[in-house]
Amino acid sequence: MLLTATWLIPALGAATLGFTPLRRQAKLVATAFTLVTLALAIVIALTFDVHASGYQFVEKVNWIGDQNALYNVPYYLGLDGISLWMVVLNSLIGVVAVIATPANHPRGGRFLALLLMMQAGMAGVFVSLDLVLFYFFWEAMLIPAYFLVWQWGEGARPGAAAIKFVLYTLVGSLLMLVGIMGEYALTNAHSFDLPTLVTLAHSSRPPAPALQFGLFALFAAGFLVKVPVFPFHAWLRDTYMTAPTPVLLGIAGVMGKAGAYAMLRILLPLFPNPNLWWNWNDVIPVLAVIAIAWGAFMALTQRDLKALVAYSSLSHMGFIVLGIFTFNAQGQEGAVIQMVNHGLIVPALFLLIAWLQQRTGTRDRSAIAGLAPRMPIMAGIFMIVALAALGLPGLNSFVGEFMTLLGAWQLAPWLAITGCLGLILAPIYMLRVFQGAMYGPNVSLDPEVAHPDLRRTEIALILPLLALMFVLGLFPNLIGEAIAAVGQPMPW
Repeated sequence: MLLTATWLIPALGAATLGFTPLRRQAKLVATAFTLVTLALAIVIALTFDVHASGYQFVEKVNWIGDQNALYNVPYYLGLDGISLWMVVLNSLIGVVAVIATPANHPRGGRFLALLLMMQAGMAGVFVSLDLVLFYFFWEAMLIPAYFLVWQWGEGARPGAAAIKFVLYTLVGSLLMLVGIMGEYALTNAHSFDLPTLVTLAHSSRPPAPALQFGLFALFAAGFLVKVPVFPFHAWLRDTYMTAPTPVLLGIAGVMGKAGAYAMLRILLPLFPNPNLWWNWNDVIPVLAVIAIAWGAFMALTQRDLKALVAYSSLSHMGFIVLGIFTFNAQGQEGAVIQMVNHGLIVPALFLLIAWLQQRTGTRDRSAIAGLAPRMPIMAGIFMIVALAALGLPGLNSFVGEFMTLLGAWQLAPWLAITGCLGLILAPIYMLRVFQGAMYGPNVSLDPEVAHPDLRRTEIALILPLLALMFVLGLFPNLIGEAIAAVGQPMPW
């Protein structure tokens, strides 16, 4: 029941906050539930056998129908080396998001209940081994995110941003649902059981390439939007600009990784040969390198710090998708490592931006300068996160990006060369922001106005993310060893 508890505990926390009149104690209750979930995730990680093959902590019971029914949908959960770190990341960011929520937040009980519900949905996505159950959790994480952006969003039009976010992701989800039904009806397995379907796909009589081509397109639509990848990213800027910081930590830090995770768990194992007159697998690496370059160039042009990080996230997610579609061990291991790394760096950046805005009243990078003498701790932490974001050796992002490009070179050297644009441009926009905000000439901020440095609670909140940036940068094999314990055939 360990895997059930990873989503059930935050769901129970959401129910407790949503259906009981807890107001002053809402944040304390939510924090308690997320800390218990994180403790459980750490226990799972410590007891996970990195030398074993197949899924671990498996739970399987009848859910819809039975073995003799026309439709048999089991409640089927399992964990392997790919999903392990996604569960840990989701639990960690859940704690950070709850603690980052102001204690005097308006309607804080409902806000935190929806935040916990989103965390529960994402946890279910990472442990589901049945396509119908996967789809259930996939939609379960979207619904609370919609209400959080709509009801508590910042800016002039939070409703429009929420609708745009939902329409893009919902259309992709519905196409994926059609693909799930097609996978059941058109393959010989007549099952929603993911390991069974993967075994069929890699058997001596897999589904026809033309059938794989169509089903691949339906599943890919949902996953590419969620990541997102160019040109399916139109919802990204508006949502990131509008979402309040605690919600943004979950969306940017974890939810995008659900799309990348689904590519590794479902898309590639189920459809190893999606050919018609061209091969789907040849298209997505091209979209990934376009996302790398486009996101980096767009980040260079942004004055709003949230928009800058949003486009830099598009660029970094492009590295992850490129690594997944290299079809070799280096690229795909690098992609999983980078999923964890990006899930640490982006939440840290958004926390720093929120704290800068609280102290200066703006997110315009041209209006923030010369803060280091007033806020030396902020400057030091900002420097570490910025260096991690640009891929400095010794910090966590370097190894993942290096392995991704190494895998891309084996697939096609021009993909790796084009992808290096992201590595070249990232130092430009990240160091320009850091240098300008912390050490540039201050021409707009009143020198008589005090700008307090980070408080102890804020330092304590971001410190685990900083520590993991160093630990995973120096010991990336902590993730790499677990990745080798996969539960199904991988294309390397």
